[in-house]
This record gives sequence, structure tokens and C-alpha cells, in this order.
Amino acid sequence: MNGVNGVNGVGLVCTDLDGTLLNRAGTVGPVTRAALAEADRRGLPVAYVTGRPLRDALSAVRDHGFRGLVVCSNGAVTAEALTGRVLDRRGFTAEGAARLLERLRARVPGVVLGVDTVAGLRLEPGFAELLSDCWAHEAVPDAAVALSADDPPVKVLAVHASLPAAPLGESLVRPGDAVETTRSTPYFLEISPRGVDKGAALRRLAGHYGVPVPATAAVGDMPNDLPMLRAAGLAAAVANAHPEVLAAADLVLPGNEEEGVARLIEAVCATLPAPAVRPVL
Repeated sequence: MNGVNGVNGVGLVCTDLDGTLLNRAGTVGPVTRAALAEADRRGLPVAYVTGRPLRDALSAVRDHGFRGLVVCSNGAVTAEALTGRVLDRRGFTAEGAARLLERLRARVPGVVLGVDTVAGLRLEPGFAELLSDCWAHEAVPDAAVALSADDPPVKVLAVHASLPAAPLGESLVRPGDAVETTRSTPYFLEISPRGVDKGAALRRLAGHYGVPVPATAAVGDMPNDLPMLRAAGLAAAVANAHPEVLAAADLVLPGNEEEGVARLIEAVCATLPAPAVRPVL
């Protein structure tokens, strides 16, 4: 099983997308396609858990014909990959987000903000210019004007011209803010309500599929994946992962360019009974 150990009993695989399942070109190779097809054939659920906003996450999974559930915005929104139907949403109230945006702007002059909602991503001027590859979004003069009680934010984003994500978080956020901070790149900060993260999402996915949490496996590459790896029964990192993620992993898979996640899926599938072959009448 390609040298992957410790997979006996795994009944659910949760994988990050960018830098993990997807390669640098944003696609997957034939080995991964075959592994996902085999998982589907054997009844092994594979869930896609990403920091991407809903629209981008659905675009990515549909481009490759992925089935099952996609969890986006770092655990805030769960949707059906094929239909896009939202099954679960967790985030800020519009009023709570407005107060948070005001505090963040007062604490760090020059911070550029954005809000991620089910309907779309809204970013202030200059946000996209500070990133090498930005998600599709609507430009707004002020993130606060994009707030709506009908579509409140699931995540707040922050970037600064001279502060990378980690020190930006130290300057922006206080313990009393009741938020989680993380990053899926070194460049911008992602802020969610406390208790909304990929680890909580994995536990909900396990309940959805009727799989005990100790029988789950998770794969990631960046700090926003750490809650998911810590919650899973088996924590895996791809070889190209951030050092914090590598340190938290029970096993290290080949990198995303070498289709490492496929190795894990293949190994889990090999422990499962083969599907029954129906007789031809």
C-alpha cells in the first residue's frame, strides 16, 4: 500500500485542497483521479476542507468532478460538491463583524480588510494587489459596507503592506475578541469566530458520515489545517507542508506534486472490503 502505515480502521478522509490535494497548476494527476474513483467505488467518503471561499471552493471541486462534501472558509460553510447546496453555515453576525472591523482598523493603521460570505468575497482596494494570486472577489470601498444581516460574514480577512500574516495577527487580535486566527498563506490573516475551524468541521463531517472521530484521517499543508490534523484519528502532512504542520503529523506523505494524498487514499482503500459484484442476469 505504497508504504503508508497506520490506516487500518480509517472510514473518512478529509483533505485540504491547495498545496495538498491540488498541484501547483491547481489540478490533480491521474493517480489522484484513480484513487478518488476507487474511494467512491469502495464507499470511502473523501471530504474537501479548504480555506477558499464557497464560490472558489465549488469551482475547484467541480472542475475535477469531485463528489461528496466540500467545507470552505476554514470550516465555516459546508456544501454539496455537485449541487452547491449549503448544508451548514457558521460565522459572525453582521453587528459582531462590524464591531470587529472597527477594532481591527483602529489597532493597526494601514490594515486592508475583507469579508467572506456565502454569497461572495468582498475586499477593500489594495487587498488583491498585495497577493500574488487572489480569489475572485468584489471590490468594495470599505468592508463594513458589505455587511448584511441576510448574508453575514463567515470570515474576516486582513492584509498589510509591511506585516506578514503571523506578526499582523499578533498586532491585530486581543484575547477578548473571541475569534480564531490562522493563515493559509504567509501573506494574509484569516479571522473566524471562536470555535469555527477545520477541526470542528472534521468532527461534524464524522457525525454526518457516521464515522467515529478516531476513525478519521486528515491531510494538510498550512497552519489553518492544524485544528483538523489535531482532531483527526490519523494526522498526515504532505512533504511540502509548513514546518508546524510537519511537526503535528503522524505521517508524512509525498508532496502535492507527487500526488501524496492519493497514496493515503489508496492505502485506506486497500484495507476495505471490495464491493460486491452483482451477477449479470
